[in-house]
Amino acid sequence: DELFREDLRHINTESDSEILLNVFAHELQAVAKLTLSPDHLFRAVAAVHRRCRGAYAVTMLIAGVGILAYRDPYGIRPLVFGKRET
Repeated sequence: DELFREDLRHINTESDSEILLNVFAHELQAVAKLTLSPDHLFRAVAAVHRRCRGAYAVTMLIAGVGILAYRDPYGIRPLVFGKRET
């Protein structure tokens, strides 16, 4: 309800992933108007941590930027990110 009422976002499913994505998108839009910097991403993730309680690990691809990965602030859900040299 909060996402719909306060953030004006429509949630199509009951998936936690969709909620996390929409919270992140809303917070990123609030801090990064025209450009995108690492600081904007860190600030948006910090806002997700303030708003979303529970255990989660998230990876997302931001077009033209790269991959962003984060987990809940208490590290309840593990997150491992690796790179394979080919």
